[in-house]
Amino acid sequence: MDAMQDLGERIRRVRGYTSQEAFARQLGISKGALGCYERGVNCPNVEVILNISRLCHVSLEWLMTGKGEMADTRVPEGPVAGDHGADGAAQPAGGETGELLRRHCAWLQQRLDAMEEERRDLSRENRFLWQRTADLGERLARLEQAGGEEDGAAAQEGAASSRKM
Repeated sequence: MDAMQDLGERIRRVRGYTSQEAFARQLGISKGALGCYERGVNCPNVEVILNISRLCHVSLEWLMTGKGEMADTRVPEGPVAGDHGADGAAQPAGGETGELLRRHCAWLQQRLDAMEEERRDLSRENRFLWQRTADLGERLARLEQAGGEEDGAAAQEGAASSRKM
């Protein structure tokens, strides 16, 4: 099982008996997005992960890694990433939250790099297949042209032999 599926299972566990629709509404996301997160198809962004942690009072470390205690028993020591101060400016993340966010960003970057490499490979393969298709089309056209010339010559030969009879 991969990390996204593990994360999806933890999200599903946290949701419990709450419907996907109701839980998604509480998180401010679509039911479809939540379903994709729970199935491990997509990875939630940091804001969604933080919202799940806050809403359900679960540890960010447990939610992200499955390690440690599920329940978040610590008292918030200060602003969490995505929080806003009195002036409306976003506050920086620090401590455990900051480290989890850095690890999540590093994981997302690795996944993005892998997807980019796969995209490049598919693009190269696509170019090769387009070239191969063009080459085969040209070869087919030459064969049809040569076949047409042979058919014409055979028809003329057949007409000449029937006149001799």
